[in-house]
Amino acid sequence: MQKKTDKTILVTGGGGYVGAVLVPALLADGYHVKVLDLFIYGEHVLDSLNDPKLSLIKGDLRDPAVLSENVAGCEVVIHLACISNDPSFDLNPQLGRSINLDAFRPLVKISKRLGVKRFIYASSSSVYGVKDEPDVHEEMVLEPLTDYS
Repeated sequence: MQKKTDKTILVTGGGGYVGAVLVPALLADGYHVKVLDLFIYGEHVLDSLNDPKLSLIKGDLRDPAVLSENVAGCEVVIHLACISNDPSFDLNPQLGRSINLDAFRPLVKISKRLGVKRFIYASSSSVYGVKDEPDVHEEMVLEPLTDYS
């Protein structure tokens, strides 16, 4: 059985607000972590992490060559990269669409081709629209209200 210390996880968008919490937790659990991010929200988010198991890659997941190079050797891909929330998406809808939508399928295909064993995609709950129910869950009907969602 493979130990955690032998596993490499690629976190796309690992420099964002979710990644800034997830990456230290993965490192603390003993994983090798590669972060692929444009770091458009700041390049120093993960600077306090001084861990030899961490690789920070400033790169664009819309570039298939960058993806192939960085997905290679990873057992797990956690896809967090996106332009988050409606106001940010609305600032540049073309950028939002290219990152949030257009880059998704190539990432999945490259991950599959390179033997990634587990692909985790973190989606926004906004894909479910506005619900009256207090607990929104994955079996609910998708009713996105905006291009972001």
